[in-house]
Amino acid sequence: MFKARLSVWLGVLVAVVATQFAVVVWLVNQSELERSRSLRAKDALVQYLDLAANKQRLKVWFAQYLLTDAAPVPLRDSYLQRMQASLTELERLHALESSDPGDRAIETVSRQTLAALQTNFEALRAQILQAQPHTPHPNPSSERATVWDEMLGVFDISQGQDMRTLIAEAIRLQETHSRATEAAAQTALERSRRLAIFSILSTIVLSMGFVAYFAWDIRRRMAPLLDGTLALQAGRMEHRIAVHGRDEFDRLSLSFNRMAEEIQLHRANEASQRQRLEDAVAQRTQDLHAANQQLLEIDHSRRQFFANISHELRTPTTAILGEAEISLRRSGHAESVYREALERVAATARQLGARIAELMSVARQGEDSLQGERQPIDVPALLQQALEQQRGAAAAQGLDLQLQGDALELLQALPGQGLQLRGQAAKLGQALTILLDNALRYTPAPGSVFLGARLDLATPQPRLVLCVEDSGIGMAPEELGRAQERYWRAEAARRLRPEGMGLGLAIAADIAAAHEGRLELQARPEGGCRACLILPLDAAAQA
Repeated sequence: MFKARLSVWLGVLVAVVATQFAVVVWLVNQSELERSRSLRAKDALVQYLDLAANKQRLKVWFAQYLLTDAAPVPLRDSYLQRMQASLTELERLHALESSDPGDRAIETVSRQTLAALQTNFEALRAQILQAQPHTPHPNPSSERATVWDEMLGVFDISQGQDMRTLIAEAIRLQETHSRATEAAAQTALERSRRLAIFSILSTIVLSMGFVAYFAWDIRRRMAPLLDGTLALQAGRMEHRIAVHGRDEFDRLSLSFNRMAEEIQLHRANEASQRQRLEDAVAQRTQDLHAANQQLLEIDHSRRQFFANISHELRTPTTAILGEAEISLRRSGHAESVYREALERVAATARQLGARIAELMSVARQGEDSLQGERQPIDVPALLQQALEQQRGAAAAQGLDLQLQGDALELLQALPGQGLQLRGQAAKLGQALTILLDNALRYTPAPGSVFLGARLDLATPQPRLVLCVEDSGIGMAPEELGRAQERYWRAEAARRLRPEGMGLGLAIAADIAAAHEGRLELQARPEGGCRACLILPLDAAAQA
């Protein structure tokens, strides 16, 4: 792991620096110790020299005191105090030397010399304080010898030891020790300086090596990531970074690869969405083109519609005007002649009213075909009403109009089966009337027209099929597909009934579609045509 490796190296670097710091501190302490030893040795040497000098001054004072009795006593006390102070300081320095293992080489000599000096000083002070000036002696030479002998007994000889030699030896040893400690202090200081310089330089070199190595390692590990970033920036989404381990950079490489996969997936989804959008735009464009074509066809149908209206309305209107003008020009004729003319005008007016009614029905069909709440429909009553409305026209044309077989029994059994037809009875009655009217119009006498019903249970939703069959002129198979187009009429129908507009079947088909059903036209093998309204039944309505 890169993090663990970095931590280990940092720990090693810190440990090396701490070790070097500890060594430098130890050397500095050693230097300070050697320096303190050197200062202590110098202080001891100074005290020995002061002690020897004050002793010599006290010796001179004592000689003067013995010979002349003119030596000042405060000067004696001052010398004694100085000597006592020197001895006290030497005692203190001796105690410090005793606690320092490095000064043990000179400790024995210092202790013996100091003990002898202390004993000599005590005896010297006692003798000086008790000494009395000598009286003049008649023989000066004998007097000087006596004074000299007394001074030697007080200052130079103590317990059989020559104090001058002892002090001189102590000074010599202390000088030697002072030079040695000073040299040791200089050596320790130089050693500390060299080691400090070495520690600083080695720390700098080690730190630079550490930084250089990890900078190289980081650049080496970051190079694939930078290459991957440039690859993604250039659009090469398939680029992946090789993973060789499980450290932080490898985890970063895995995250980069997952990110690249996500980007590639999003890019693919974006391309797919763009393609779907382009396909949708193309489809919408095609739909708009088809809608435009449909509008053009509607516009063409509209123009044809107005042309047909113009023709259909102008023809009966011209006939009515012609009959009226002829009747007005006639005078003195019998009433029967005028009655016949008025009957022709009335018949033509009825035809004109029928045409206008058909046109108004077409105009209202898109507006009110779905208006109103759907109600349960009494189908037998609906069929009976349609038959009664057309029975007179059928009889006038010499045609047989009847209900097929057991249609009424079948329709009356629907509520018992939990089935019911729901919708607008008036609209369905209009559709049946149109179908029956067409059948009567295009069936020459003598002929037959049948109104039947059957139940279709083969589909998921039960359906009611109401059919009108005739034995009339029928239609060719290729004409059945266009029979429900508005304003279209078959050639045979035009020859038989020139006054028709071709709107009836279109209206009946719209009514069936408004009831979620459809209108189907079939040619009968025995001649004529079969028109069926196929309507879904409401299975939720229970009797």
